[in-house]
Amino acid sequence: MSSGSANRNQPATLKWVVGPLDLLTRISFNLGGAALAVMLFLIVQEVIKRYFFNAPTNWSNDLNQWLFALTVMLVLPELARSNGNVAITIVIERLSHGKGAVLLRVIAFICSLICFLASYVTLMETIRQYQSGISTLWINPIPKWWISAVIPFGFGLSALQFLRLGLLPTPTPADEVKESCSWNGD
Repeated sequence: MSSGSANRNQPATLKWVVGPLDLLTRISFNLGGAALAVMLFLIVQEVIKRYFFNAPTNWSNDLNQWLFALTVMLVLPELARSNGNVAITIVIERLSHGKGAVLLRVIAFICSLICFLASYVTLMETIRQYQSGISTLWINPIPKWWISAVIPFGFGLSALQFLRLGLLPTPTPADEVKESCSWNGD
């Protein structure tokens, strides 16, 4: 279920929370996409410099490692919001609509709890890295918490999106048909 039609069916009490949550998720997703574009540029630039000019950089690989972590963790909340994660749905498809909806809510709440826990654990580790001044073992070292800081953010925002999926009203079969026929990019 994409959240496009689900956003229209939300109770009024959830709408004031969902708007800022979606905005933050979209900003996060766009920043993740920009980081991916920079990674692509850096890789092409490094290949050209290394193989055509025999002048490799000593910082491109380090920056790409940081951008990779940034990309993954900034895109993760959008995957949770749009329910774009990989799912094996054979059990849910064999259940009645009502029981399948309940199981989907339970799964969303479990995913939310796991993401909240992961966010907490990674936040504690990021704080520990900051307090102890740990640096990367790169050619050009940077504080490790610079990389780690995005991880609790990504897990925390994903947890909120999974929580939202668990709280949303169950779409009707008519909503699902409209959603599958929609070309408006929701």
